[in-house]
Order: sequence, then C-alpha cells, then structure tokens
Amino acid sequence: MSIYQGNCLRVDLTGHEVGRGKTPDNGIGARTWNSVTLLRELEPGIDPLGPDNILCIGVGPLVGSKMIATCRFIASAKSPLTGYLGDSGARGFFAAEMRWSGHDQIVFTGASDRWVYLFIDNDRVEIRDASHLVGMDITQTTVALHDELRDPDLQVAAIGPAGENLVRYSIISCNLARAAGRTGMGAVMGSKKLKAIVIHGDRPVKPADPERFEKACAQFHSDLVGHKDFEPRRRYGTTMIMDRLAEMGVLPAFHYRSTQFENLDKVNGIALRRDHIVKEKSCYNCNVHCSRYNYTHYGEGEGPEYEALAAYTVKCGNSDLELAVGVSNAVNRLGIDCITTGEVIAWLMECRHEGVISDADIDGIDLSWGSRDALLRLPELIARREGIGDLLAQGTKRAAETFGPEAQKLTAEVKGLELFSADPRGIKGYALMNAINSRGGDHYRGEPMIELTGDEDRAMRRVGYREAAHRLEETGKGALVNYAEHLGILSDSMTICKNISNCMDLVDFDLAAEAYSGLLGREITHREMWDACSHVSQVERDFNLREGLHTEEDTLPARFLDQPIPDGPSQGTTIDIDRLVSDYYKEKGWDR
Repeated sequence: MSIYQGNCLRVDLTGHEVGRGKTPDNGIGARTWNSVTLLRELEPGIDPLGPDNILCIGVGPLVGSKMIATCRFIASAKSPLTGYLGDSGARGFFAAEMRWSGHDQIVFTGASDRWVYLFIDNDRVEIRDASHLVGMDITQTTVALHDELRDPDLQVAAIGPAGENLVRYSIISCNLARAAGRTGMGAVMGSKKLKAIVIHGDRPVKPADPERFEKACAQFHSDLVGHKDFEPRRRYGTTMIMDRLAEMGVLPAFHYRSTQFENLDKVNGIALRRDHIVKEKSCYNCNVHCSRYNYTHYGEGEGPEYEALAAYTVKCGNSDLELAVGVSNAVNRLGIDCITTGEVIAWLMECRHEGVISDADIDGIDLSWGSRDALLRLPELIARREGIGDLLAQGTKRAAETFGPEAQKLTAEVKGLELFSADPRGIKGYALMNAINSRGGDHYRGEPMIELTGDEDRAMRRVGYREAAHRLEETGKGALVNYAEHLGILSDSMTICKNISNCMDLVDFDLAAEAYSGLLGREITHREMWDACSHVSQVERDFNLREGLHTEEDTLPARFLDQPIPDGPSQGTTIDIDRLVSDYYKEKGWDR
C-alpha cells in the first residue's frame, strides 16, 4: 500500500553520475523509505566502510510546510559502528531546503576516487571538487562553502575531520551543530569521499486540501503552546532533564557508579543558562527555540543538549561547566557523536579508577575523574586518529576487546552502540527500548515517556496498561515500547522533532493521519499510518537478522543486570530484562 511516494535523486559517486527516480512505494517518508531501500538494495555482509554501502538521506512530506517543527532529515546506511542498521536524524534548516528543492530522498552509491561535494539548486545537480575542504572542521567547511558560492543562505550538511578519518561514530552536521549523530553516518559519508551536501530550493510545499491541513496545524500549535513543558523547554531545552533525572535517582554519575552528583547545581540547565547562554535558537518553523548559543573562554558554539552536558559533567565526574561546554563545542566542530565520545571518556576513567588500565596505556593522559587533560585531548586524538585515538575511534566495544575482560565488564553499550546518560534500571521502559531497538543502545529511537508521567489514564488510552505509567513497574512495558517504537518510526518518517512529537506526546496517529490527508488531498486513516510503521519495524528487524543479529543481543550490559542501583531515590532497584524482552516479543509476534 502506498501512502506517499516521493522524488528520489540517485547519485553514483564512483561514476560521478546523477539520475532520478521514485522512493519506495510502501512508505510514508524518510526512515520508512531509507530502511526499505537498504533491505532491497544492499548486499548482505558488505563492509560498511566500503564502496558497496549505500547512504540514504531522506525527508518527510510534511517537511518545509506550515506544520510546526517539521525540520529533520534522516541519514541511513549499514552502520560502521555496529554492523547492523544505522541511521540518525538531524534538525535545523537543511531538511526544509531539501524538500523545497524537489527531492524527498537522496541515495548515494559507490565511492568517489577524490574528495567531492554535491551541489543542488532545485533541478540543477552537480558533483564538485572538494579537495580544498579536506582537513577543515564542520564550521570551517560550512563557512568556506558559503564564501565560495557567495550565498550565506545555502544549507550545508558536512563532515569534519572525524568523518574524513573514518571514526566509526562520526557525524553528519548541518547548521554548524545540528547533528545526525548516532551510528557513524559521517564515516560512511567519509568512506565515499563526500565532504558535504549543499542545497538551495525555492519550491514551497502546497497542501492539496489547505483548509484541512491548516486545521491540523492549528490544533498541533494549540496543543504545543498549552503543554506544561512548553515554557521549560523554551528556557532550558533538553538540559531541563538533568534535575528531573536526579529527582528520580537515575543520573549516570561517575559512569553509572552512583546516581548522586554533589555539584549538580553547578552543571545543570539552570547554571548553563545563567553562565554561558547568550541567545536562544530555533530550528525551521519552530516556536519552542529550545537550542541556545553559548560562549566560553574556550570558544563559542551551539548547545549543549542534555546528552552532551551530562556526558562531559556528571558521567565523567566533572564539575567545571565551562570546560564541559567547551568540549561540547569542540566535539561538534570535529564531527564526532557526543554520546559515544562521552561514553568512551567516562568508561576510560572508570577503567583507570578500577585499576584495569593506567594513564600510560592512554598516551600518558590523566584519566582521573573530571580530568581536564582527558576531556580536552581525547576528542582531538579520536577525530584525527592519532596515538590512542586510533583505537578509541573504534568505539568502546572494540576498544574494550583490546584492554581485556575486566574492561569489557565496564562498558555500557548494546550491539556496539553506547547508551544514553541515564541509569536504565530505574526507567524500565527506556531500558527495554535500549535493549531491543533496531540501531542498538539508544533511547531516542522511541521515547516511552508515558512511564515518567504517572498518568494512568493516558497509559490506558495508549497501550492498555495502567502500570505502564510508572517507571519502576515492569508490567505493560512490552506494549508501551512497541507503541513508542511505532511513534518513533512515525516521527522519523514525518521527520518532525521528536522532542515535541514523542517527549511531549503531542503527535499521535490520528493527528498524523489528518495532516497527511490534508497535505495529499485524500483520506488517510490512523490504521494505515500504524500499519506503515509496523511494516518498517519488521523491515529493520529483517535487515539486522540478515546481517547476523542474534536474539541474545536484545539485552542490556551485564553491569545493569547483576546488581541494583546503589544509592539515591531508586536505590535497590533491579531489572528483569528477560521478562521485559519476552513481553515485547509477544507484542511483535516474534519467537525468542
């Protein structure tokens, strides 16, 4: 069944040839098209960093429209970090420009024999020389392209030195700091010697039924500005999460050794806004303005979001907020994933604390908790693959294999992808999402946020279990995660901001169906949207099974299963991940 089939630009980087076609006919936008494309066209077992990998960039049909926060693109390929499905989304303005250029999906095949960038101006598409951009960070690349093309309004998605050097968790970034950060899509781009994509488009999105579409947009806007988290998100963005996680007792302090951090008030969202934020910033057509420009004596930049803020403070045992913000800015410019980078550093610090490794093993870098030396030097070494950075560029799973079994016991990854900055034992729906989702250890695949609300009526409406509204309950979490997963696929296909659609629970399948109906001018039902997401969930599972996934990998690191939370409000909490995964499998109709 086809709900929407878009325009696909095909770019053969080996032959430097461009063609045009259509997206797969059984999807609703970006992630659905990308995942189907990979399953259909990618040969099993290929090297993720070889020329046979395929890189898909997709946007949803609502992007660039009047619908608030339709501002994301999804980049998909076989992941060089995990060996399974890789994809990641970025917000900002690039996606809208891509949609306005008349392209819903770009599929890159092959690999160039020299560094190039892709230039798109509506129907005009050119593969251009990028040799002069090699070695530049993401900010330098973006500025150089704006200057070269004499147009500061052009939208640029680029890789930095990390992508050029094939760091397995390097990013694709637009608008200087809006990153498709997870699973190493920047490394895939680098393996194809594709330094950047530059886009200009001026074709507006015109709904077929304007009245119906605008009614859906107006309802969404009303729900958004009336939401209890609208103002907190405007003021603090995702950094507001830090205090809430502290209250729950699930902060990952000192690499998950504690949920307590004595200097929390020095590094939280309030401190960040007070000491380093100079201006709010929004993505395309969004009135939340949840991002921020920052300034420190290390330099200036955008952010950080919660994950970067927590990674370089609480998780590493660092109370120097200015240092953390400076590291976040550097990581963005170098082009490496803030979550994996933070996890690499915090894991090394715990290994040193436990006597598993010494500073001498890491080029003499001080690995004590909160070490300024480690936080400043390691990202540069990783991005440039110099010294110990060459090993750490492989991610914690591969690096731990080199250091041995005791180091492996301290990692926090699932299927090779490093976990988020929260203790999964105390938020059991999120724990299950990290264990089973199709790209590995990750919370953002689908946010089972209902378990954080205590709203039993909402939990009943959404998934049929009152217990699902409580984070420490295990009953109903299979149904909750299945629902959250579907909602994540929906958001990644509409390419709408998940902080609004999922975390604020403002987009459901009824609203999505109404918006699509108004846009396309024909009746689209709730059920059709749900079924499209179900289909892609199975497509992604089939892709991973084909690449060698075993069901035993749908679990959490042993460190979270062998002992309870040690302290704080959730002290003593354990998790039965086998029960949770079994419940989820039943929801999916899968065998274990």
